[in-house]
Amino acid sequence: MGRSRQNGGIARHHGWWVLRYREKVGVGGRIETVRRAVRLAQVNAQYKTKASVRLLADQQLQAMNQSSSVSPLSVTKIGDFVVRAYLPYVQQQKRPSTHRGYVQMWNRYLEHRCESMWLRDVKTYHVQAWLNEIAREPQMHHGREQTLSRTTLAHVKNFLSGVFRHAAQQGYFDQANPVKLTEIPAFAPKGREGRAYTLGEVDQMVRLLAEPAATVVMTAAHTGLRLGELQGLTWQDYTTPDEPGELGSISVNRSIWRGRIGDPKTHKSIAPVPVTPQLAERLGQFRRSVGNPVGGPIFANGAGKPMDLNALYYRHMKDALEVAKIHWHGWHGFRRGLASNLNRLGVDDSVIQTILRHSDVTLTQRCYIKTTRPEAAAAMLHFSQQMHQMRELERDRPSSTGAKQTAIQ
Repeated sequence: MGRSRQNGGIARHHGWWVLRYREKVGVGGRIETVRRAVRLAQVNAQYKTKASVRLLADQQLQAMNQSSSVSPLSVTKIGDFVVRAYLPYVQQQKRPSTHRGYVQMWNRYLEHRCESMWLRDVKTYHVQAWLNEIAREPQMHHGREQTLSRTTLAHVKNFLSGVFRHAAQQGYFDQANPVKLTEIPAFAPKGREGRAYTLGEVDQMVRLLAEPAATVVMTAAHTGLRLGELQGLTWQDYTTPDEPGELGSISVNRSIWRGRIGDPKTHKSIAPVPVTPQLAERLGQFRRSVGNPVGGPIFANGAGKPMDLNALYYRHMKDALEVAKIHWHGWHGFRRGLASNLNRLGVDDSVIQTILRHSDVTLTQRCYIKTTRPEAAAAMLHFSQQMHQMRELERDRPSSTGAKQTAIQ
């Protein structure tokens, strides 16, 4: 159904010339007629009368009338489109954790700012203003006020970009994506960098914690699996080594988030992961302690279902780690730790990428390989020693005239 031709009327309102008209639009999936108003120009020496702004009004009406074949249902507000079209699309196409994060982002940061704005009227400066407002607004986190980090703001920006991309794909938006040219405000603080566990911390945890926590920690540290992948492991996924000293393997085939079984994060994540002899020995002991199961979850709760590892931490690990003064960096800290520890051993970054099953080596380098301050200090000390040796060699080397060169001061 096409829209009727717009004629509109010009009126003066609070120092502005305003074009008013009626338009059929989509509201909640239904066609309704609403009154619209568009500012044309401020009343001033150039625009004193209605006749002086008639050309501006005609240009505005011409743009609307040229698109009269567009369905009224595609003329809608951001809030209506996000709730009725975009979030259901995300729920169907993305991981449950992604959908939950998007819902929270919309409810917390965006809904009250942009829900009532017409989707097709959004410009880059509108989006930039929203990002600036969100960046300045203090948020409560663990009882303290703090502003959002650049990382979180980048997630908000990506959410908005996805809204307009999907709107364009579905015929709701026919302009360039207004989010593309926006920037994360420079005054926003950097996010806290993810921490990685050292080999010493992992060893201390394994010796300190009771089962099944000790074996879970060792599995996380030796495989670098994500939390959902750890929770989704089954004994059918584990292939034991054929000979002592050889490597077994774990096939990553699924991920569990909040009790929901799904695929791993990316297609490249569906791949076997080597199992070290130390981990194989530990898994063998653990398997015997739970009755040598042939199948089912490797880490099972009392009902035989996949264990909630966050609950395991709070119930059986948190207090013991605090007493031992071991800082908890989350389950992902073991994944970062594996990358960092392999890097310290001189393993090529592309090999680390393969072990972590990343699609891009730059992600491995940027987010997972962590150099600690002692290592940085040791590297600079080694650099200093090398410079000292070079100076000593330079001092002892004869010059072309036979005299020794002057030492570098």
